[in-house]
Amino acid sequence: MPENDRSGRPFSGRYILSCDPYDDDSSDTMSLGSIYVLDLWTDKHVAYYTGRPMFADNFYEIARRMCLFYNGRMNYENNKKGLFAYFSRMNSLYLLTDVLDFLKDKDMVKGQLYGNKAKGTNATAPINSYGRMLLRNWLLKPTTVMQEVDGEMQEVLIPNLFTLRDKAFIKELINFNPDGNFDRISSHIMLMLLREDRLIAYQGDLQKSKEDSDPDYLGNDKFFE
Repeated sequence: MPENDRSGRPFSGRYILSCDPYDDDSSDTMSLGSIYVLDLWTDKHVAYYTGRPMFADNFYEIARRMCLFYNGRMNYENNKKGLFAYFSRMNSLYLLTDVLDFLKDKDMVKGQLYGNKAKGTNATAPINSYGRMLLRNWLLKPTTVMQEVDGEMQEVLIPNLFTLRDKAFIKELINFNPDGNFDRISSHIMLMLLREDRLIAYQGDLQKSKEDSDPDYLGNDKFFE
């Protein structure tokens, strides 16, 4: 469940989402739609959905409702147009991220962008390669957990990899190859790109997002200044 601020709404900017969508209602492939939600304050998954409802619009609505439920913004593969068209029809384009500025700065995105290309990320080979590197770094990033050591509960550092609860995602990581279709990894590439964008915005410290998310955050109190 999302954590709420004093107004009862999920903290603005705390949750980010990603999506690897599909367009066709029926297909001969095994391609699935995949959505992930990351809590920037804990740097951990809080929700995910992977599936292929009978109609593509049903999947897009799940994606839209997850954005609303977590009060988050979604980065998605804009190679396909269906998700953009659905969000536009539902007056929900504000839930989709604009093309990430740091990708423009790295010259990984070029040209004048408008319409559906102004939202999300075009999954080119260089961007996918860069996103996989970011994913690898996140999987190996140490995180603090409580574990029993010599009969006592202590804080220990383990890689994020060992905190994953999505078994299907773990299987995709094990079986990954450049020629296969790995929907959960594709979604994570979008997630890691958006996470990197937020890291740059907060100068490498995601905890700074707390100050922007909650005007009543106690860390802003004059007492601590």
